[in-house]
Amino acid sequence: MTQQMTVVVTGFGDWAMTAPNPAALTLRKLSDQTWDNFLFVPLEIPVKTDGLTELVEDALLTHRPAIWLGLGVAPKAATIRIEMIGINCRDFDVPDNDDLKPVGSPIILGGADAHFSTLPVRDIVADINAAGIPASVSYSAGTHLCNQMLFTSLHLGRQLGLETRCGFMHVPYTPELASKMGASEDPSPSMALPLMTAAGRIVIESSLRWLEAENTGQ
Repeated sequence: MTQQMTVVVTGFGDWAMTAPNPAALTLRKLSDQTWDNFLFVPLEIPVKTDGLTELVEDALLTHRPAIWLGLGVAPKAATIRIEMIGINCRDFDVPDNDDLKPVGSPIILGGADAHFSTLPVRDIVADINAAGIPASVSYSAGTHLCNQMLFTSLHLGRQLGLETRCGFMHVPYTPELASKMGASEDPSPSMALPLMTAAGRIVIESSLRWLEAENTGQ
């Protein structure tokens, strides 16, 4: 019997810049959907830099997923952003939920300078745009927790010898959050939650199709 594949999707919870966090809202909507042919594992992650490596390592070893997708919010983003690269740097402009604000410190001491996403980034973006949802390839995941999640999952996947393919999707503000955040200035760009959820589903399904084709040599 072929072992069922697992897809782990993480989403960051509330923090100073975003409450409620559209990443967590998107994760919850994805969790409510029906998924065929694979096991969907949602993980809501606290916005804390300390302990993230251990949390990701434990989840990777517990679930050994075929796909690992991180979700985070990108303030001021006007599109779904599929990240191409994670860099080995933490430099926070806004403190995390432990009030920590690292400045130019490595995520993994002695680790590589950067790791590229192991998901088919350009194909995913094309599929999202084809569905009528604006999306773009991003070459900077920032230097906050979103970048840390991407770099850490890629680093640990290699270090642990797993075949997990890892990537990251940034979502814009929801209209409700943009209205609240922009009370004293022009509102930020936003996207309706159903569109962000649909984009997340496309990322998963596109990645799985690509992985299946790769495994069968097509």
